[in-house]
Amino acid sequence: MYRASKIAGVTLATARLSLRRFTPDDFELIFRLHSDPEVTRFLGGVKDRAAAERLMADRILGYYERHPGFGSWATIERATGACVGIHVLNHIQGETIVQIGYILFREYWGRGYATEMAEPLLRYGFVDLGVPRIAGITDLDHVVSQHVLQKIGLERRADRTFPHPAYAGHGPFAFFDRDAASWLARA
Repeated sequence: MYRASKIAGVTLATARLSLRRFTPDDFELIFRLHSDPEVTRFLGGVKDRAAAERLMADRILGYYERHPGFGSWATIERATGACVGIHVLNHIQGETIVQIGYILFREYWGRGYATEMAEPLLRYGFVDLGVPRIAGITDLDHVVSQHVLQKIGLERRADRTFPHPAYAGHGPFAFFDRDAASWLARA
């Protein structure tokens, strides 16, 4: 359906950040990120260890093999080598829709990191993978995340719900998307 990535383990970098694939050794990072109630407030709440292990096995590590070029990557602060969070380019669960997303550790909020890495990741999806349309979804109350999606050039559409159990019990999401041609043509 999409072109395979030109590079086996996608590596994107900006002046301050880089992405790398997660490995099994990164489980504690995933668990810590998904254990913080403030970080997960708009993500369905904290995950216990077993849920974080399932997430790591299926939605992160297993996803690399099932969907070459797509996935969830550790977002690394280049100056310190610290993992500041995750950036994703994957499918909305249960859908064919490709989404961009980000989750940052609380201590890295407010530094512009979500936007800084999301834009080159969006370009990677459109140019390198040939994805014709990319979406972003956020909780209706998560205006900061909505602002990031707008800053990277996605456009707000009608609110949407998704039937997958991962989104069960959640009301509609703020839905954003953009097609490759119009995003690449923007000034």
